[in-house]
Amino acid sequence: MSWQRLIEEKSALAAALDLVGDHWTLMIITGCFNGVNRFNQLERHLGINRNLLKSRLDRLVEAGMFMRQPYGGSATRFEYIPTDMCWRLRPVIIGLAVWGEENLTKEETLMTNIHQNCGGLVKAIVQCEACGENVGHDEIALKLYDTGRNIGIDIVEGVIREI
Repeated sequence: MSWQRLIEEKSALAAALDLVGDHWTLMIITGCFNGVNRFNQLERHLGINRNLLKSRLDRLVEAGMFMRQPYGGSATRFEYIPTDMCWRLRPVIIGLAVWGEENLTKEETLMTNIHQNCGGLVKAIVQCEACGENVGHDEIALKLYDTGRNIGIDIVEGVIREI
């Protein structure tokens, strides 16, 4: 199945990755979560090309992830303020960062997420919406909804199979 078809068939993961899946977009979002909200700050902090930064910010604003807010009395200088939609992505980014710390970095990492109240490390958890239990990776199954459309896959014992 093609990537575009996954998006067209309403794969939530494909749609999410299409919006935020490249490394620059995730770094821009993370910067804004941590107070680096102005175009020139993001450009300097990330070392990103101006045109690339502008295109990523425009897309995130259009998608509802950021509000563009003028600052300093200028109609051409903006701060990019994360919306509730954007803030709901933070646990995912924390989970990705923790995974990277645990599996990809050989030395102590340069930064990590901590709880402001006690200084403890923050981690993301997967929790069942119905019962509230934390869920391990071996307790998760994929559910395919019957939409009446043939999308070329089936799920057998929690595993995707092409048909």
